[in-house]
Amino acid sequence: MELTEQMKIGWNLGNTFDAPDETAWGNPVTTAELFDTLKQLGFNTVRIPVSWSGHTDRAPEYAIDETWMDRVETVVDQALDAGLYVIVNAHHDNGVYYPAPDNAERAKEYLTAVWGQIAARFEDRDHRLIFQTMNEPRIEGSAYEWNVDARSDECMAALDVVNELNQAALDAIRAGGGYNADRFVMVCPYAGSPGGALLSRFQLPEDSAEDRLLLSIHAYTPYDLCLDTKSAADEFNDSGRSQIAKMLESLDYMYIRKGVPVVIDEMGCIDKDDGQARYDWAQYYTSAAAAYGIPCIWWDNGALHTNGENFGLVDRRSLEVYDESMSAYEGLMDGVAGGRE
Repeated sequence: MELTEQMKIGWNLGNTFDAPDETAWGNPVTTAELFDTLKQLGFNTVRIPVSWSGHTDRAPEYAIDETWMDRVETVVDQALDAGLYVIVNAHHDNGVYYPAPDNAERAKEYLTAVWGQIAARFEDRDHRLIFQTMNEPRIEGSAYEWNVDARSDECMAALDVVNELNQAALDAIRAGGGYNADRFVMVCPYAGSPGGALLSRFQLPEDSAEDRLLLSIHAYTPYDLCLDTKSAADEFNDSGRSQIAKMLESLDYMYIRKGVPVVIDEMGCIDKDDGQARYDWAQYYTSAAAAYGIPCIWWDNGALHTNGENFGLVDRRSLEVYDESMSAYEGLMDGVAGGRE
């Protein structure tokens, strides 16, 4: 709980190391100045999503390409040097670790191998470096890809596998030497969703370290305003407030009151030329989450003026907040400040 209080508010280096290579999805080469800027803007945490499977050798070793690992290490150190908390994960690797029973052994083998290498490389980085086991593990193409249903045998079997995969990743991290023996580790429910975490079938892994596990949640809530590019919704209303409040109350009841911290490591509201709505949403969301001690981490994919998910917040070239996103940024900062008074 002390850690999440210090993490405060964060930002994702999205569409960068989760891409096939650092600049493949339109973002520039990452610089130390970017992280200095984020710190100056008031962010305390940066999440660096990393996809490893496109840069590994064959099973069972899954040896990570040295050039890729070296570059990730450089950027992680830049962020740490800026005084930020840093989260590193295994992001778009669901094609290898998808949680189907017939893939469980392969997935555990992959996560054990990859996390063993990552943990060994970063064994001497202190506890400001946090590992996140997976990103949105799910059965792609299933009717339940994004929605869990306790009545579905397929869903429940997938949740069981997610439990096994979190345990395998955690065990590999703990065996990695140095600070990894009690490094903070974020674990993911099915699809990263609140619904996946709120089912009793989902279980946190057994840990040899005490009070070092955090629950990872992704919540673009309410969906019609925040994530649905086809929706005309451009106001933040009482229905949206109610959805956020209900989600946070449920997470508090299931986890925080029992001593398990929660991090909302992906959230955001796409740009629809609705500056006031984005301010209202961001201010309410972060304030409400901060009241429970939950840090929020904005998903920034660097995109604006596209037909898709325009989450761009900080211009990585000019090192300034985009004019179109200034209201969202101000809402984030006003909300987290008010929520922690």
